[in-house]
Amino acid sequence: MQVLIADDHSIVRSGLTHLVGELDAQAEVVAATNFAQLNQLLDGAGPFDLIIMDLRMPGLGGLDDVETVVKRVAPVPVVVFSMIDSPDEMRAVLSRGVRAFVPKSTDDVLVVNILRLVMAGGSYVPPVLGMPGIGSSPAMKPPHQPSVFDGMTRRQLEVLDLLAQGLSNQEIGERLGLNLSTVKTHVTGVLKALGVGSRTQAVLMVKESGRDRLV
Repeated sequence: MQVLIADDHSIVRSGLTHLVGELDAQAEVVAATNFAQLNQLLDGAGPFDLIIMDLRMPGLGGLDDVETVVKRVAPVPVVVFSMIDSPDEMRAVLSRGVRAFVPKSTDDVLVVNILRLVMAGGSYVPPVLGMPGIGSSPAMKPPHQPSVFDGMTRRQLEVLDLLAQGLSNQEIGERLGLNLSTVKTHVTGVLKALGVGSRTQAVLMVKESGRDRLV
């Protein structure tokens, strides 16, 4: 796995490099400190499996440049990692085709899960964009994008919903009328489908998706 991180702050590049290592211990990270260097690396290095970029790096003129990168590397996912906290600006960025907008205030564990979600073909929209009272109409919300949950069976989604509610395997079996062995099989399938190694990580992905229920 080869990842390109473009940010002009060394501490951010170091932090993201560490998190990418949590995602894939064998990952190779290439760094750019400005937009010109980003384009040079796209010309000469790679191919990349993931692009993570800031919006305030030197040389980046605006969202048209972001869209150009998205189209240039497609279908490789582009993730924006930014200090921007304006919902309207977040929507504008997402409208340019980036796979995820991740505020720099996001917890490290959640960033890793977001990157894992993106690499599995899903997308991430900050929860603030789904909250009422931010002055937007439904028509202004980003269109639905493919989610990692889309590839799961209905039974897996039911099990995941109950996991997110904090139920144990025994309680899930009682709720769905399944024996314990069958529940364990479904839980294993859920973790495999999400590309995670624990129930906690699966639950975090549900909560960070901003969806109250999956079925």
